[in-house]
Order: sequence, then C-alpha cells, then structure tokens
Amino acid sequence: MKAWSLFRVEIGRLFRNRLTWLAIAVTGLSPAAGLWLYRPLASSSEAAYSVSLTGAYLGNPALAGGIGSAVIFALLTALECSRSHRSRVDLLTDAMLSPLCMGFCRIGALSLAALTAQAVTLIAWMPFTMLQTGSVFRGWLYVAVYLSFMLPSTLFAILFTASAYQISRRLDLTLVLFAAFALLSMTAWSESWLLRWINPPVYSMSDDFGNTRLLQSVLYNRLFWLLLLCGLCAVSFLCVRRYGKGLFGSAARNVRKVYLPLLVVVCLLSGYVVYTYQPFLDHSKAEIDMDAYYNIAYNEYVFFDAIHVEARPNLSTGRFYGTALYSLHNTSGKPQTISLYVNPGYRVSSVTANQTSVAFRDCNDDDQNTKTVEVDLPAEEEIELEVAYGGFPQEWNLQELSQGSLEISRDYLYLANQNFAPLPKDFVWETQEPPPYTAEIDLPKGMTPVLFAEGTVEQAGENPDGTVHWKLTDSGQSIILYAGDYISHHIDAAGIDVAFYYSAKHERVMRECNVDSVLKRVFDYCTEHYGPLSFYGDGTMKLIEICNVGGGYAAAGASVMGEESFNEQGLKDPLKGAGGSEVLAHEIVHQWWGLGNMFAPESYTDVWSAEGLTVYTTYRMMKEQYGEAYAKQNYVDVWQKQVDDYYQNFYVRHPEYLERLPEQYRADIVNSLSSVRRYCEMPLKILKAEQLVGGEEEMDAILAKLFTRELDPTYPYLTYQDFLSACALTEEDLDLA
Repeated sequence: MKAWSLFRVEIGRLFRNRLTWLAIAVTGLSPAAGLWLYRPLASSSEAAYSVSLTGAYLGNPALAGGIGSAVIFALLTALECSRSHRSRVDLLTDAMLSPLCMGFCRIGALSLAALTAQAVTLIAWMPFTMLQTGSVFRGWLYVAVYLSFMLPSTLFAILFTASAYQISRRLDLTLVLFAAFALLSMTAWSESWLLRWINPPVYSMSDDFGNTRLLQSVLYNRLFWLLLLCGLCAVSFLCVRRYGKGLFGSAARNVRKVYLPLLVVVCLLSGYVVYTYQPFLDHSKAEIDMDAYYNIAYNEYVFFDAIHVEARPNLSTGRFYGTALYSLHNTSGKPQTISLYVNPGYRVSSVTANQTSVAFRDCNDDDQNTKTVEVDLPAEEEIELEVAYGGFPQEWNLQELSQGSLEISRDYLYLANQNFAPLPKDFVWETQEPPPYTAEIDLPKGMTPVLFAEGTVEQAGENPDGTVHWKLTDSGQSIILYAGDYISHHIDAAGIDVAFYYSAKHERVMRECNVDSVLKRVFDYCTEHYGPLSFYGDGTMKLIEICNVGGGYAAAGASVMGEESFNEQGLKDPLKGAGGSEVLAHEIVHQWWGLGNMFAPESYTDVWSAEGLTVYTTYRMMKEQYGEAYAKQNYVDVWQKQVDDYYQNFYVRHPEYLERLPEQYRADIVNSLSSVRRYCEMPLKILKAEQLVGGEEEMDAILAKLFTRELDPTYPYLTYQDFLSACALTEEDLDLA
C-alpha cells in the first residue's frame, strides 16, 4: 500500500474512533482551567488576582489548554501506538505493511487530530474571549496566542510519546516517561525559558500595547523543541522493530535508510545551534559587581558636548538600527581610546572620526545588559565621531522568565539608554549643564513618541510612505523613549502643568473616571497635605502609562506607571476604592506613597507597605469630598469587615494546618490573607494612630514630616518604626484587638 493511501486509511480509522472525538472535546474544554485553576500570569495586585484582560481571558486559558491538551493527546498517542501490540496483531500488520511507513502515518494522523482539536478550541472560545476582552480584543493576537502557546504543546506531546513507545515498546514505561518529561518542564526546568516545552514562560500580556516580543520569544522556544523532538522521533524510527529482531538488531537494519540517521544529525545539531545562539538574552555574568560598574577610570582628556542620533527601527522584525554622532573634544593632543556601552545584541558596523574610518573593538564582555565597544581616536582636538550600529536588542538574562519589555513593533516601542544608542562609558561633558541630546525617528501614523523626564518631541512632517518624522530633544548622555497610541491630557494641578499620557484603548474608561478632575484633586490634596513631589520638573510633570507590570519609577520631570494600574479589572478593586475614579485616585496617590517615599520590598508577613498609607490617603480625600458618612461606609466599614473575617479565618487561627498544604495552595492563601492586612488592617492602624496623636491635622503634620524627611542613601525606605517613632507610639498601641 502506498504511503498516501495508508495515511488516508489511518486518518479514517482514527476519526471513526470515539476516543479520538472524546480527546478533541476534552481538549476544547481544557482552556477553562485557566480561568480559575491554573493562572500562571503574574498578578499586579496583592488584594486579588488581577491581570490584563488579555492575560486573564486569553493568556491563562491558552497556557492551561496547552497542558491539558498535551496530557490528553499523550494518552491517546500511547494507546494508538500500542493498539496493534495489545491486540497481538502486530506480527501480521508488520508483515503486510512497512512499520516505518505505518509509524509516520500514525504520527501524521494524530497530528491532524490535534489540529482539528485546536480548530475546535479556537472556534469555541472566540465568542467568550471577545465578550470578556471587549475593545482590547485583537483577532490576530487571539489566533497567534493559541497557535504558539497551546498547539505546539499538543504536537510535542504526540512526538515525544510516539518516540518513547517506538523505543521502549511498553505502554506503562511510555506513560511514565511522558509524565517525567512534563514534570521536568514544570519543576527542574522551570527557571529556563527554552527548556519549558509544555508551559512556556509568560509573565504578563498587554491590553494596551505590544505582545510581539513575547510571541517571538515563545515561538523561538517552540522552534527549539520542534527540532529536538523531530531528532528524537528520527532516533525512535531507527528503533522500530523489524523482522522479529530486538532493539539493536532493528536499529542496525534501519540505519541503512540513510535519511534517518541524517535526519537525526541535522535536527539535533540544529537544536544545539538554536539553543546556543539564541538572540533574545544576553550573556551577562550571574554575579552583579556594582563596584566595577560604577568605579570607572574616566578618560580625563576626552569630553563630549552634543549627541545626535538618526534612529531607524524596523517595526516588522523587531530590529533596530541607528547612527549616533558625538561631538568630542580631545584635549591631550595625542591619540586616545574611549569606550561606549551598547546593547549586547547590537553590532557596531562602522566608526568614523571626521569622516575617516578608525579602529574599534567589540569586547563582548556582556554585563548587566551592556557590552563595551572601544574606539581609537585620532590626535585631533575637534572630532565628529560617527558610530553606525544595530541588530536585535537582547534583554538581560537575569530576567529570562519575564521577557517582552524591549518591544519594537507597530503597537509599541520602548528603547532606553544603551538600547537606543551607544552610551559614553569613560568620558563625560565639560560644562556644568548637561549637553544637548537630539534624535530623529520615523514612526507610523497613530504612534506618538514620549520622552521620559523633561525631554520634548516635535512632529517634523510626513514622509512619502505615510510615516511621520519626529524630532526628539533632551539633554545628557542618554534618553528613554516610549511610543504608542498615546492620548495626552494636560491638567493645571498643584501649580504645575501635569501631562498625563495613556493608551487610546483606555479613553472610554478614563472619561468615565473623570481623569482630569481626579488628577487635579490628587495632586492638589497630596501637595497641600504632604508636600510637592521631589521629581517635579520645571513647572511641569509627565505621568506616563507604560507596558509594564510591577510598579513604576520616577525622575526629574516624569513618572511612569504600569498599565495594570488602569485596567478595567483593577479599577473595580473594592479594597482600593468605592469606584473606578476612586481606584484611579488610589493609583495616582502612589506617586507620593510608593515613589515619592519608597518602601522596602515586602515579604508575605509584612503588614507595612505603600498600600496602607495610600489607602488611608484615598479615604481622607473621599471624606473631604463626600463627607464622613460616605467615607465610613465605603472605606472604614469595608476595612473592618475584612479584618474581622481575617481574624476568623481558619488558617489564621490554626497556622499549623496551613503549613501542611501544598506549596502552591499555601502561597495563594498567604497572599490573599496578607493583602487584607496591607489594604485593610494597616489603614485601620493608621486611623487609630490618627486618633491617638490628636486628630487629622496632627496626623497630616506627621506624614508631611515623614514625606519630606532627609533620606539615608544607604537605606532610603520609610519603615514602620519610622512611622511609630514619628507618632510617639509603639506597635502595641496600634493593636486592633
């Protein structure tokens, strides 16, 4: 029988099997586990499980579906591969049909069944996903996520299980090997993004901005395992039993088919190359030597007084190219060597000094997501140094499980410091004021660039291809650039111009939350009661939403906040406020308690964090605006009920039983309980402290003094003891019992 005819017969037989359709049906249901049982994406809130809509209703279900479908099709594959042997008809079938050809057709038919199951899953879950994600739903992303997260896990399970059976010829051993293979991905290999085949690492997914870099990383993981498992599958075909011979006798016979050993070598060697030369992560040392990073021997003869960059991002491939021009002074009258920091993924293609090529060396000394490029300068005093560079920017290998921040796509652009242009490493500027830093970049219409800190952007015309030409102006030796579908609001608050940049996808939510009035109220209230932020600019302040999970950062003239602060789920968090506008106020108050005053990284047992003072401040604002009865009903009473429930919780009263639970369940319970302590118990303690110190005005004076205190640079955090000392209280004084 010809291979094609045999393949059609095998497909018909497989799809007439009720077990196959049961596997397809269960596979279609498996993403449901991602809605409540298996939720690997990181939560942005301690109060409840909160992720982006895309993460909650697409990322988690697709990842859960990948695990479920892999297990289901591994069982189906093991049963199908062992069917003829269990029925004791394998001698007859092997006499009539080539076992090699039969093996290929069986794997092909099972793969077609997996594709059918994936198509059923895509069709079945699309209406639900569209309904839940609403305006942030993107059809191409929906299909891409399922086809990169879920489908490959299913196909890999088929390849591994079929290979394991063809080598061992034992059903029980095959299932044990698959279980071990799956558990390795979820345990021993969990810290390596390339080795996680069944559960690829996905830290977060964006509603507002880009997921392209994340998808590229996951697809590369899939490519690695496809090559490796194809190689293993080819090895297993060498072990297919023939002519009644055993494992080694059959292998000696099958090796005569030259294409099999050749396929083994090509696939395994390609997998090794893909693993060794992956382009996504740098090769920085695991040990961070901060002394070496900051204690640099500066060249005392070379200075720069301007930097200009021609930036050329390729939004289709995620690559970035540029030409950086440095205006230098060489005061020594002799040739000098200077060094530049550059992203480890970039390659410097040419360096010229006053339009003459000069020697340069890539040191390939990756460290903390930078590498050094040394440049030999001529003895001339005035030098225009031009550096051409580019490539695929690499992320820091210490963050391999949370890739996706260096996004270069049509949805979002983030390029900062050495990722935008080479940084001067061992030379500085001569003047007291930092020199000008300018750049030019072309971006598609609808994509607006925003510079962090006090830099400005200016639209400078349109190009024939429809893109917009932008001029960027800043100062110093580097810039931080964001670009996306930004909408900007300018509000006069606290005597300064506050510019708020957020994604256009949030326009409806921001309008419903009255973002302008909320911003003004928060800035006016907190500035009056606690003092101005230290990172205000010269009469201006930028507040920028970025594609990030886990807080933000601030510097002169700007502060950034992750998009999780504005997602629709987060704006419904009852522990942060009584409504969307009040939760939005809570998030902006974090500019004072969280960024303006930092708190030490918390453990699960710490009740003291930025949340306590932020919730208390939000309560005070609402009390001032809506009255004491409103504030008590929507804040104090909510805190008290949550705390009462907390102290009645079984695991709080009997912690010895908590220790007996599996680690995952224990962590979920502890995280839920700790959020009650931070969002509810701590505000109640602060409210009690307010009463003990003499009232609201006295508490405001204490908090203002803490906010404006002189920081200890070795430990700049606001501690619970600092708060207690300022109130002249002890921990026992604030017990709620």
